[in-house]
Amino acid sequence: MDGVLKGFFVVSVVLLIGYILGRTKALGPQGSKVLSTLTFMVGLPCLMFSAIASRHISDVLSSTGLISVATAVAVMLVFTVAGAIGRWGVRRTTIGALSVGIVNSTNLGVPLSLYILGSATYVTPIMLFQLAILTPIALTILDLTDPAGKHVSIWRILSIPFRNPVTVAAILGVLVSAAGIEVPSLVLDPLALVAQLAVPLMLIIFGMSLHGLSVRPGLGDRVPTTIAVVLKSAVQPLLAWALAAFVFHLDAFSTFVVTACAILPTGQNVVLYSVRYGAGQGIAQSTAVFTTVLAVPLLLGAAWLFG
Repeated sequence: MDGVLKGFFVVSVVLLIGYILGRTKALGPQGSKVLSTLTFMVGLPCLMFSAIASRHISDVLSSTGLISVATAVAVMLVFTVAGAIGRWGVRRTTIGALSVGIVNSTNLGVPLSLYILGSATYVTPIMLFQLAILTPIALTILDLTDPAGKHVSIWRILSIPFRNPVTVAAILGVLVSAAGIEVPSLVLDPLALVAQLAVPLMLIIFGMSLHGLSVRPGLGDRVPTTIAVVLKSAVQPLLAWALAAFVFHLDAFSTFVVTACAILPTGQNVVLYSVRYGAGQGIAQSTAVFTTVLAVPLLLGAAWLFG
């Protein structure tokens, strides 16, 4: 519990620094974009590769990762059924399902996993699933249902994971780990050094993004937003706990890991998708804010319950 509180304190301080930078606009209008590009193109790929390649493959592709993926799929299916019953439309339902299934595995998941759980590899299966499978499928649906008829090539959509440096680095790390290749220190050490900039920058960027976010969904978005928040912040963590404890019979720490991963809030990239495709913006933005606020007490509660 003390380690979790210390981890939260560290993360919260850096988030506050980011929020202050965003509120005061100290880095200028392009500050967040520059930091995001640097992190996404350099820092995070180095972090993912160095963290994964130096560990055994069983630490990366484990039962905890399987539970995380299974619970994400389950709550997304529930939201999709609710959307069909409520006739929210394919595009709004797709964005809402992404708000439930895609967690902030990058900006918040990696730092929390590293500082609180002890390793960034716990969110790797989630990240690979989201970027390599879930995102291409969802973007395909959004493109095929575009009312303007502007369709993107299916091959371009399917190639999304391989045009994402974070995913490529994670896949390469998995391959190196699976093959049992020992990366020379002359190669790994520079990557590990550059990787150190990723976590603080991701937290600062996320803190900056909190400034100006709306927490008031429109009247038509209140029901889907409420359902999305309940599924994301309550149902998914409970389902993850139940699977870990009663189906996979994991130990207390592993159960805490899968529960904590399920508690992670909605990923900010869902908000970007909603803006890009002009669908479900209120649902995505409000769900991201509410689940982020709820994540702190829920994670502390999980840490207390599992010791």
